[in-house]
Amino acid sequence: MEPSLTPVLLMVELAFLATAVERARRGALSTGHAAIGFGFLAWVAGYAVLTSVLGARGAFVSEDLLRWAPGLWLQVVTVVVCVGPVVGLPRLRDAIRETVDATPWTWWAGFHALRMTALGTLVKAWGGEFPAYFGWIVGIPDFLFGVSALWIWRRAHRGRLSRQGFLAWNLVGALIIVPAAPLLLHLGLPGPSHVFQELPDARAVLTFPMSIAPLIGVPLFVLTNLCVAWRSWELGGERAPGVAASMRLPTAR
Repeated sequence: MEPSLTPVLLMVELAFLATAVERARRGALSTGHAAIGFGFLAWVAGYAVLTSVLGARGAFVSEDLLRWAPGLWLQVVTVVVCVGPVVGLPRLRDAIRETVDATPWTWWAGFHALRMTALGTLVKAWGGEFPAYFGWIVGIPDFLFGVSALWIWRRAHRGRLSRQGFLAWNLVGALIIVPAAPLLLHLGLPGPSHVFQELPDARAVLTFPMSIAPLIGVPLFVLTNLCVAWRSWELGGERAPGVAASMRLPTAR
């Protein structure tokens, strides 16, 4: 197995989300909602462990799986696992609302600044260790979005970012991945639609430890974008509070 930051990045993502829930728990989030939030993160972490084990065993690049066009549906499984509980559990939705509200916008921006680690993918693509088409079409926008997070952080820090602007930025963060990444993954895998056949092809994306990124790491970024955008849409137009206010814990209910 080649050295990779992908497992570390996933652990940082999960740790950040757990910290956000804990911060909300010390403020406005009720004990019951906090328990649901932590339970949901444990569920997601369990799925991450499962997909990592399967990836390490080569399950995602096996001939048996590739014949079923996994590029079209593997990430759908992740969406079902992560979004299903949110759709089905009203109290989980409330916990997400309260956690998003209690987390400063600067924190969300800092979280997405982690997407600058896509630079490593670009370096691998340049060196012929990763499918170039996937690196350029998906990796470059992802990296640039991570860079834009620094600008968003600065505007939020100074209280100069509107809620509509924050909503739009989060939607962009999701749309640069979906639907392009799953489609490009499919077109780079062996089968009738194997358009990008130059080696290394998209099997490199599904080879452990890189497989962690498309199966859970990147979807977590996208789902976080969507959760924050959803909550921003619910709340309507406001400007970000100044940094002092944004860092203050909400009053417990």
